[in-house]
Amino acid sequence: MGLRIIYGKPGSGKSTYCFQEISKLINKEKKIFIITPEQFSFTAERKLMENVKSGAVINAEVITLSRMAYRVLKEVGENDKSSLSKCGKAMLIYSILSTYKKELKFLGKSDENIDLTMSAITEFKKHGVTVDDLKNEINNTKDTYLKSKLLDMSLLYQKFEEKIKDNYIEETDLLTMLANCLEKTDLVKESIIYIDEFAGFTYQEYQVIRELIKQAKQVNITMCIDNLKQGNNPEADIYYSNKVTLSKMLNLVEENGFKLEQPVELKKQYRFKTDELEHLSNNIYNIKSTKYEKNVENIHLFLAKNEYSEIEEVAKTISELVRQEKLRYKDISIITKNINEYASLVRAIFDKYEIPVFIDEKRDLNQNIIVQYILSILEILIGNFSSESVFSYIKLGFTNIDKEECNIMVFNAPYGYNEVKSFSGKELSFDEFKEQYPNAEFEIVTEGYCGYDITFQGYIWQAENVSLFGIMRIWNIGNMIYRI
Repeated sequence: MGLRIIYGKPGSGKSTYCFQEISKLINKEKKIFIITPEQFSFTAERKLMENVKSGAVINAEVITLSRMAYRVLKEVGENDKSSLSKCGKAMLIYSILSTYKKELKFLGKSDENIDLTMSAITEFKKHGVTVDDLKNEINNTKDTYLKSKLLDMSLLYQKFEEKIKDNYIEETDLLTMLANCLEKTDLVKESIIYIDEFAGFTYQEYQVIRELIKQAKQVNITMCIDNLKQGNNPEADIYYSNKVTLSKMLNLVEENGFKLEQPVELKKQYRFKTDELEHLSNNIYNIKSTKYEKNVENIHLFLAKNEYSEIEEVAKTISELVRQEKLRYKDISIITKNINEYASLVRAIFDKYEIPVFIDEKRDLNQNIIVQYILSILEILIGNFSSESVFSYIKLGFTNIDKEECNIMVFNAPYGYNEVKSFSGKELSFDEFKEQYPNAEFEIVTEGYCGYDITFQGYIWQAENVSLFGIMRIWNIGNMIYRI
């Protein structure tokens, strides 16, 4: 029933210290848990096996709080309810918005309001805000605008809780249920627990940690801070937010009468392979910085005129490192603060210098060509083979179409339109049309079918440009399907 803080600056080996200590305790302790965030669980499992140096480990386990919650709920018989998925949660909130729309003053059943309500309810639960807390705030606030918003959120929150009560397990309730059920199980009793890689904790997580300290033999928490002094100036102390977490943890220990064990301070920084980087890490955010006395050899600055010249200089440097220093491309990383601004430039310039590159960026699922293909098929079925849906499907290039036999005539104005007495336009191949009008929409007005020959006539829309007139002829060598 004790808490121990393991702290140090970045790269001081806090995680390594934990795993090395676990390797010494592995044959002495009954059970050891390493609790990490979801994204670090695989890395922690790998480190555990590397430090234990055995083919299997029985009494040491890497676990996340959500996995621990499911295990505890199963053990105490609280998992008989269905889990409410994110999609199910959205549908439930949509239903509540529709049912009580006349009572709501600000929120409707739009997609934005569904997302807003989902996010608000999630944050309420993570930070222990109940419906009664919202009602108390409504009674105390004098801001009419804020009061109206809180009334809407209070109503939605209350109806949501009534809907899922005794029926579903909502994901954000898992940690609250874990904190309430831990005392009913022997899962962590008399165990050694290491909590690693967390930047901070929510109200729910503090409640779980309180129960863990209460039942476990020892709880160890790693923190990235330079000292145990309370932070008072967020602008001058880079570790301020972590020191706020430390302060809350110490208050939790004091309020519950837990034992605070001797903290472990790790002073040496192992992460940095050069003196320059270590000096930069220790001084870059200090108000009173210390000058680096040695010659700077491993940090270089380049003043670029614009983003293009900046990326081109990076490409030249990489080429030199590969050719002269015999480095491999996989050994080189590029770190940027704004990946969206640089991604397209990196692709273009690196292709010019024949440098392979992987860009770790989020991509919209709708931009995936396979997803577009599947959605276009569904649109055809939903739209009863409408011209627009069929044309969208054809544009993807998966159809059995002879492109050489396809052409598009694009007119500035057709004959007879606004008393025009002659045609003015051009004829393009299918590929030329896709290249010259990449994001154009072909609004089909009339269509004609003659054997394998399909003709569409209509308007060509592209961004905010004036619409053009077009005739598209498609030669289909596959099977024709007629819908009646």
